[in-house]
Amino acid sequence: MTVNPDRKEPINLRQFGFHPLSLRLWHGMALDAWLRAMRGKWHMVSPSRYPLVAMITLFSISNLGLKWLSQLIYGRRLAKVEIVPDPIFVIGHWRSGTTWLHQLMISDPRHAAPDVRACFRPETFLVGRGILTPILRWALREKRPMDNVRLKLESAEEDEHGISLSGALSPYRHSMFPNDERRVPANPDDMAAEDAAFWRKKWLAFLTRVQFVNPGKRLVLKSPTHTMRTKEILRIFPDAKFIHIVRDPYKVFLSNRNSRTAMYSVSSLQDHLPSQENRDASMIKRSVAFHKQFDQDRRHIPDDQIITLRYEDLRADPMASIRTIYSHLDLGDFALIEGNLGALVGPARPYQNNRYELDDQTRAMVDDQFADFFEQYGYVPMDQRPAAAP
Repeated sequence: MTVNPDRKEPINLRQFGFHPLSLRLWHGMALDAWLRAMRGKWHMVSPSRYPLVAMITLFSISNLGLKWLSQLIYGRRLAKVEIVPDPIFVIGHWRSGTTWLHQLMISDPRHAAPDVRACFRPETFLVGRGILTPILRWALREKRPMDNVRLKLESAEEDEHGISLSGALSPYRHSMFPNDERRVPANPDDMAAEDAAFWRKKWLAFLTRVQFVNPGKRLVLKSPTHTMRTKEILRIFPDAKFIHIVRDPYKVFLSNRNSRTAMYSVSSLQDHLPSQENRDASMIKRSVAFHKQFDQDRRHIPDDQIITLRYEDLRADPMASIRTIYSHLDLGDFALIEGNLGALVGPARPYQNNRYELDDQTRAMVDDQFADFFEQYGYVPMDQRPAAAP
């Protein structure tokens, strides 16, 4: 695919139900985290986003006060918290079904996950929960901007947001400045020593707070970025369990194209995006690197601590798939989750492959770049699939 790096597209916020001063993820940052994220990047802000940046800065000052108050009130108690047992990690590429699988796993009453309140206010969510919850409930959008997944304050959310909004390095920070070609590393092994130490400190501090409000429960964490840092996770949590989910590459590509456009549009501090062609080329490149990193690190994970499943199999028979996960990873009595799970998924139903609307050039690019993925996980290239029934 030939791309022109100078081509840009204007952002249409109203397409996603936003206006220039709508609350963004960045409103949940404390001042020190906000300044760390913006270091050396103030000049990249589009003039039309200056009021938004001023608003986020004011929020961050308030959040810094709440952060100090949280440390004062809860600091000693948090110092005694242990994250035990080691968490369960739901991993896999964006749009592979990780969100749904995460929801199914936390239907187990023995499990817990960080919720929207925690992930979007990672350093302050312990304080003012009674007062701020009604305000946050009012401000929260009914659905995520990239899909139709409903949002509630109690909804399980990605701990990656907790990392990013605490000021540590995260690829999610790229959505602030999507035109910046410099990428933020996901893996602490690829960070400077100081940044890696800061990342570990912030991540563990966030997980400690989540464990504090969920005593006696095992944390189930979901973030596609964890797929690229399994070695780091095992250094910190040697008995961690991993549930790796994969999905039809064509479906992932199309869904990811839409979701990235939505997230970049509503999170950006700029008023334009790279062209669709540039975004597609970048996405393919990053996806290939994503899977390559996981394949390199997979050999370090003991076989009894990881299981891989296909989204299509999970969708066809969720109950059987989750039962297999529990058995392979030795997660305890499946009967304790069976009732809740049954209410969520209903009866098993056959899964049917769809024919996706991909132009020939894009399809050829996916076929070429993901040839190994097709073979590794049992997917068939489009031109080898039977025609869909009319």
